[in-house]
Amino acid sequence: MKKQKIASVLLAAGGSARLGQPKQLVKLDGEALVRRAAVLLTGLEAGPVVAVVGCRPSEVAAEFEGLAVNVVVNDEWRQGMGSSIAQGVRNIPGEVDGVLLLLCDQWRVERADLLRLMHAWHADISAICVSEWRKEDSVFTGPPVIFPRELIHELKIVQVDRGAKPVIDAYRHVKAVQMKNAAYDLDTPQELEGLINRSVRPRPRDPSPGAS
Repeated sequence: MKKQKIASVLLAAGGSARLGQPKQLVKLDGEALVRRAAVLLTGLEAGPVVAVVGCRPSEVAAEFEGLAVNVVVNDEWRQGMGSSIAQGVRNIPGEVDGVLLLLCDQWRVERADLLRLMHAWHADISAICVSEWRKEDSVFTGPPVIFPRELIHELKIVQVDRGAKPVIDAYRHVKAVQMKNAAYDLDTPQELEGLINRSVRPRPRDPSPGAS
């Protein structure tokens, strides 16, 4: 049986205005978040890895030293997350069967989480597989997410200010994979303090895979 190839697009271009510093370069246990995410993706050995950088591109790109990562500079990163998604997908080398989107600040996502998401997608490669988590009585979905090959063209032309959410909303075949670690990200100084203290609490996030 043919092994399906999944390209990974790491979104790491944003300016992190609310945080006050580029989240890509924040260090956890001595390692920048963007490098931690890149190590996770390259370690999957599922297909090519594309990292989209924008704010302080040279410093962020330097974090990929020694890793098999294709770096793409998005000069239009200020326009919105969709511009980074489109740039990353347009620069995937070769033919692939699916595309995985990951945000650079999803600091609690582990290899096992991504493998579980990939396993669910391999069971039905025509589906979009999104991460799902619960908070109190509500259910939320978002990245990491895998899109099938037939939607790659749609990802190349997403609206700069909407990201991939419209693509997901318009597609009938969406599978949710439980991933509580996907609920944690880094947007505010309070969340940074929680990350440092390992005491951060998950919060609902926009269900669209996007802005880094």
